[in-house]
Amino acid sequence: MFIWVFTWRAGAPADLPTLGQLDGLAKGTQFTAVGYGVSSGRGADVNVRRYAVSTLSAITPNYLELSQKGKKGQGGTCYGDSGGPNFLGETNTIAAITITGDAMCKSRNTVLRLDTQAALDFLSKYVTLP
Repeated sequence: MFIWVFTWRAGAPADLPTLGQLDGLAKGTQFTAVGYGVSSGRGADVNVRRYAVSTLSAITPNYLELSQKGKKGQGGTCYGDSGGPNFLGETNTIAAITITGDAMCKSRNTVLRLDTQAALDFLSKYVTLP
């Protein structure tokens, strides 16, 4: 198992959210996904580290639905990005990890929240929690 421990920007240690930290986020809150997935639905360009900015469109007790800006040509998560971090805005806090999206890699990124009791219980076995 690989746990992301460095930020997407400077290589400094990343932070984890506290319990329930994401509960009250407003729609439109920005997230930055980082990964080595492909840049299109074709799968021909792997092993290049990229990032994409998404905005919160829905929140559930375990997941966040993020709207990608593919319609504007800004891309988003795609094949190979699963398990990668989604930082809260441009902070060092890994709020969630990518788990799935739409088939064409353009409109949706569904992420697993890391501020839930289940996620924090699991992570506490491997890292020191905030």
